[in-house]
Amino acid sequence: MKDIFDLSNENEEYVVVDLETTGLDPAYGSEIIEIGVTEIKNGNIVKNYSRLIKPKGIIPTEITRITNITNDMVTDCLSLEEVLPNFRRYIGNRTIIAHNAKFDLKFLNFYLRELGLDIIENYICTLELLKKNKNYTLRSKSLKNACEHYGIINKEAHRADSDTLATAQLFLKVIEELK
Repeated sequence: MKDIFDLSNENEEYVVVDLETTGLDPAYGSEIIEIGVTEIKNGNIVKNYSRLIKPKGIIPTEITRITNITNDMVTDCLSLEEVLPNFRRYIGNRTIIAHNAKFDLKFLNFYLRELGLDIIENYICTLELLKKNKNYTLRSKSLKNACEHYGIINKEAHRADSDTLATAQLFLKVIEELK
């Protein structure tokens, strides 16, 4: 994880990443079904988008209930094997930001290894930043509670583009408080 004291460089480019998955562990067959990205350049949010991914298996009903991503929505989408190499090139050497980064990186690095691509090691976790922030006093560090605390609207929670946009806003607010 990137050292919190290295965050003073406002000219650094960050890529906020969030995944939606079919379960909790790729080692047990859970797959990535959506990748969301929000870019931060010079302390400003400049781009936000997501891509649905066609899994090899079906999306469980419980996951559809949480994410609103259906099997029909991913039928004509590219597979992870088609998406991930381009995604890895897109990330390059930039620092990734994620809320509960260990979860997202568990999936990304599992599938990057499977495809023989470089894993991602340079990241910042907003969940960990909240733990270091003495101004954040809520016991729960969930993205939902953190957004409510900071007045951030996450229009479509559990959709990757909305979650990355909320996480980017959270990151900028917490970094300002930590300065």
